[in-house]
Amino acid sequence: MLQKTIFASLFLSIFLVFSCSGNRDRGPEAASMEQLHEQNGLPVSVREVESEDFSIFLKYPAIISASSESTAYAALDDIVRNISVMVGDTVRQNETIVSFSADNRTLQQASLAHENARTTFERSSFLFRNNDISRQDFDAIRMQHEISISNLRAANDMVYVKAPISGTITQINVRVTENVRPGMPLFTVSNNNAFEARLYVGIDEIERIQVGARAYIDIPQGRQRDQSLEGRVTQVSLSMDSQRQSFPVTVSFDSITHRLVSGMNVDIAVETYRNENAIVLLQREIVNNGMGPAAFIVEDNMVRKIAIQTGEIRGLRVEITGGLNEGDVIVSEGVQQLNAGSRINIVPSVLPSGL
Repeated sequence: MLQKTIFASLFLSIFLVFSCSGNRDRGPEAASMEQLHEQNGLPVSVREVESEDFSIFLKYPAIISASSESTAYAALDDIVRNISVMVGDTVRQNETIVSFSADNRTLQQASLAHENARTTFERSSFLFRNNDISRQDFDAIRMQHEISISNLRAANDMVYVKAPISGTITQINVRVTENVRPGMPLFTVSNNNAFEARLYVGIDEIERIQVGARAYIDIPQGRQRDQSLEGRVTQVSLSMDSQRQSFPVTVSFDSITHRLVSGMNVDIAVETYRNENAIVLLQREIVNNGMGPAAFIVEDNMVRKIAIQTGEIRGLRVEITGGLNEGDVIVSEGVQQLNAGSRINIVPSVLPSGL
């Protein structure tokens, strides 16, 4: 028991000796650091305030569609005999896309009626030139001939279905040898030079969206950096959609990229606020000690604390609406260790500019 007591006392003595020695060693170091800061100033990074374009965006999911898009429908009962294109092919207006039977009854009847009307018209023209029939009878025969031409053209368009507009084939709804009926969709052509998207905006945000506001779609580029496509808000509805309980907003985009296709799901960022000459600070550059937000201005290796007024906030960036002017030099790193009148030592920045 006595041995344990002696051992414990000896251990405690050694611990106290080393502890006192450690404190004596650290004391001069701490004192020298404080003296260094007093002599050279607190280490901070600074930057000059510059105006910039500052915007706020709200993001919405949407489905885009080609602004110019048309679907061709069957106008008769028949069997598909030929499809001349594939999805993704570019076609011109009035180019034949889907063909039905050449001996279709509707086409044959129209062709026969046209031939009879043409023969009658030619005979009547000879008689009219010889004054053997009246002007009224000749005009009636000529009208029947013109009607037969229109009917033949319409029947021909039913059998040889053409592209209603120039563009890209985005969908083919039938296949060769398939039976179709009137009203059945055959194919869709989209002009990918322009797209539209309809957004649905809540009542708490609709007042922030104006016609003409900028909007963006980020288009994936694979391993490359994403491409941003800019558009504009073209219509803001004044009435709420009763089913969605939100307001429809139409956004239009001009595009020459093939990475956008009609029916694609995208996220659209709509600009709700813009200041082209804004003064912007990062969150780390602002201090708040209960008296409101403030920043430190550099003046002759010392700092002066000034009150600032803030506006819109986007992530870590804050719009400054008062208190700072372009050209002011502010402390960008190390503000938390400063007080009004602190002496500073300017050192290079160690953080990215956006943090």
